[in-house]
Amino acid sequence: MPSMWAAPQIRVATYNASLALNTKGELAAVLRPGTYFRAKQVAEMIQIIQPDVLLLNEFDFDVNGTAMTRLNDKYFKVSQNGRPPQDFPYRYTAPSNTGTHSGFDFDNNGVVDDTPGDQGYGGDAFGFGEFEGKYGMAVFSKYPIDVDAIRTFEEVLWRDLPGNLLPTSWYDEDERGVFRLSSKSHWDVPIDVDGRRFHFLVSHPTPPVFDGPEDRNGRRNHDEIRMWADYLREGASAYMGANFPVGERFVIAGDQNADPVRGDSVNSAINQLLDHPRVNASFVPERSGTSSESAKYNTATFSLRVDYVLPSLAGFEVTGGAVFWPISPQPGWNLFGASDQDHRPVYLDLEMLPFAHEVIRNLTLIVGKEIVTLEWEGEPDLGYEVQGSPDLGGDSWGTLDGLEIVWQDGVARVEIARSAAKEFLRVKLVEP
Repeated sequence: MPSMWAAPQIRVATYNASLALNTKGELAAVLRPGTYFRAKQVAEMIQIIQPDVLLLNEFDFDVNGTAMTRLNDKYFKVSQNGRPPQDFPYRYTAPSNTGTHSGFDFDNNGVVDDTPGDQGYGGDAFGFGEFEGKYGMAVFSKYPIDVDAIRTFEEVLWRDLPGNLLPTSWYDEDERGVFRLSSKSHWDVPIDVDGRRFHFLVSHPTPPVFDGPEDRNGRRNHDEIRMWADYLREGASAYMGANFPVGERFVIAGDQNADPVRGDSVNSAINQLLDHPRVNASFVPERSGTSSESAKYNTATFSLRVDYVLPSLAGFEVTGGAVFWPISPQPGWNLFGASDQDHRPVYLDLEMLPFAHEVIRNLTLIVGKEIVTLEWEGEPDLGYEVQGSPDLGGDSWGTLDGLEIVWQDGVARVEIARSAAKEFLRVKLVEP
């Protein structure tokens, strides 16, 4: 049986692929023959990058997931210009607020436009889109997705966010009563990698532009980014109807439409994630082919860093990553060029470090007259320590020194003199 300590190595990528077309169902239709040029370009990029888990932004939603299946089967799985085929057998998509009509005049042009196909309709939708599902999202994974545990937050109301930036001068009381915070959606997608789980937290906040002095899109972008920050902060996400599980890994991914220092975002919105105590933002992916300090972190042709892959501080070690922006003669240098291809893929390489609950199993306490014995199943090649405390909920946990851990057939055994044992005992992993 393989050791659970064989730390999985995964590559996680995000890409705003600009696969948003003009009419509902059009994307699935053009993907059907396997010859759609733009999709072939995207597929070749993915075959060069070879991610294990991938988020695509601006990928039109259809209720049966037909477009997603065709992109995988007719493009990713088919070699493009000799590149190695990639197969993502586990996939997920769900409805998006883009193009979902509200029944209100959200753009304040005096007309409630409920006819799909024009900008007036898009302006009155919960998220801008000329038809339902435009600018959606899709997750592709080489590892199993726990579909039953997925959480989606597309119906969370903006007004329910404490201290929100919702512009009351623009939206009247009735509109505020239905207006959704997420312009597309926010998904928590649990993915299981060789016995270890991480939560893929994906979203695509609205650009902080295309509005007026009320700055409704800039404010919304800020609060959409804040939603993930709140979800990860204990006691801050009651308005979402859920809290992020304690002791779990996560990776935040997506086109956040916010640069840390430049652009039009409100109050450096992305710093709500970059400075979050549970987020590891220390590794900043770079593009090749530029010596400019200001340009090397850009992820888009409009000279901003807006696309992110941000892992949790706990449970991951970042081993590499990049902005896929090749220059000649690097592989894929010729895959960009059209004016609508304004984003570049971003990826991180991650090593999944173990949590105690993943490797310490069947912990047993045996109390004798003079000796207290702890036994557990685990991995002998990891480091462990036994801690004790007189108070289960206090801060007085301390390591019991001088103990010998003896292993036999995958079972650890340690004996503690009762005089040295505390009221409560626990076993913790020691950082490798």
